[in-house]
Amino acid sequence: MRDAFAIVLHSHLPYARGAGRWPHGEEWIHEAILGTYLPLLVALHDLRAERVPFQITLGITPILLEQLADHDIDARFVEYADDQVARATRDAEQFAAAGAGHRAGVASFYRDRFTLLRDAYLRRFGRDLVGAFSDLGRTGHVEILTSAATHGYLPLLDERSVQGQLAIGLASTERLTGLRPNGIWLPECAYRPGLEDVLEAHGLDHFFTDSTLFSDTPTATTRRTLLSQRTWSAGAVAQLEAALAGSATADAFRPYLVGSSGVAAIARHSKVSGQVWSAATGYPGDASYREFHRKDDRSGLRYWRVTDTATDLGAKDDYDIERAAERARSHATHFVGVVRDALADHRARTGHDGLLTTTFDSELFGHWWFEGVDWLSQVLRALGERTTTVARYLAEAPPRERIALREGSWGKNNDHSTWLNADTAWMWDELGRLAEAFAAAGTTPPDDPLRARAARQATRELLLAQSSDWPFLRTTGQATDYGIERFKSHVMRFTRALELWRRGTAEDEAELRTLERADNPFPDADPGAFESRAR
Repeated sequence: MRDAFAIVLHSHLPYARGAGRWPHGEEWIHEAILGTYLPLLVALHDLRAERVPFQITLGITPILLEQLADHDIDARFVEYADDQVARATRDAEQFAAAGAGHRAGVASFYRDRFTLLRDAYLRRFGRDLVGAFSDLGRTGHVEILTSAATHGYLPLLDERSVQGQLAIGLASTERLTGLRPNGIWLPECAYRPGLEDVLEAHGLDHFFTDSTLFSDTPTATTRRTLLSQRTWSAGAVAQLEAALAGSATADAFRPYLVGSSGVAAIARHSKVSGQVWSAATGYPGDASYREFHRKDDRSGLRYWRVTDTATDLGAKDDYDIERAAERARSHATHFVGVVRDALADHRARTGHDGLLTTTFDSELFGHWWFEGVDWLSQVLRALGERTTTVARYLAEAPPRERIALREGSWGKNNDHSTWLNADTAWMWDELGRLAEAFAAAGTTPPDDPLRARAARQATRELLLAQSSDWPFLRTTGQATDYGIERFKSHVMRFTRALELWRRGTAEDEAELRTLERADNPFPDADPGAFESRAR
């Protein structure tokens, strides 16, 4: 197998359908569609049409897929896009009338861009973003990863809930995309030993991890950890010893089988990825790029550039479209050189082929970093034949060496503390109580359709309460009150749906319909998905 480069994008937004608009709520999804998903789809479909031999790995969480396919979100997004076109049009007219020619030009640029993206949504992609992503998957340009159904933080959930998150997430991905994923993006890259066996039981064969959990793992430690995880036969011990022989430390350029499973872990290259995501030195902080945090007081559109980190938002310089485009081109050229140099250095050091993997949140591109999709398109164009999906790389060069990973995540300190701490412990206590009540609910009589519907609704509400987003918002302070309110609302709806599951009658049908209208993802959600699967 040749040296290869894998770009992995992780796409996720909290479940926000019908749960508020600006500043927190469904408008998160509208902004991401217009800012990230549509520009990304246009770029990838254009590259394919030009026969650029690119490949990219794209994780889309099941709860995001459900929202992108939702009829109500579709209708409200079109309204949002129309409103953005109208805002840009008004700004262009008002700036021109005031003699602010430069800013009028930026507003006209926005008007034209939003119009083209809206038209792409309506006509090129037929209001079907999931189908547009799936089409790229069917031609092999994109590998679509699944994830836990609602981005539940798996190491902190009970075993039954882990099973439910995975089973329902997989079913959702397959139902909506028509594709059966082999890989998974673990929410928050959160891992605990033994999770690989659960993934394998669900037919998954690779996931991604932070390099701090992956690299510099001594062989002796690896051996001791692996042997402690299960009872090994003498033959299996010998096989393990052979697999580990000659490798003193893990190589971040190489996938490894985890534990005794057939599931591979792939580490992101932190230094190369840091060229983009580093807050201190990453490309998006360049002075020429558009400033995300300052909006026009009337229209909400952005007319300023980063300038520098020391400059107050009110003193930022005007945004220059051409200057920013030139910086995106130069940064793409620089990044391509960094990738090539890193692969060449690895080959010189080890004599082996390497897989260099970089991972990013999709929403960084276009939404947070306005020029990011153009940068990504240029990188894919330049590296072309060197790019690979991770599934393709593993198929052509199956891993044979094994490793034991440390427990942790890509959060602060690489542990679980961003999600479990003194401010969020009550959420996890509540989730434990919900899981116990769910397990004790028993079975639904097959001849009682109302209670069967209530069981499915209770399943949805439990999954939604388990989303990692609610404790994350509480810890980071990004939307503390909103996160707490959303968590409590799903707990309340779960409690009521559970009661209808247990003792509901025909008189409760109107209430059940209200719950179903409020939260409608995973239409085929099945409480039986929480049962464990044999490996």
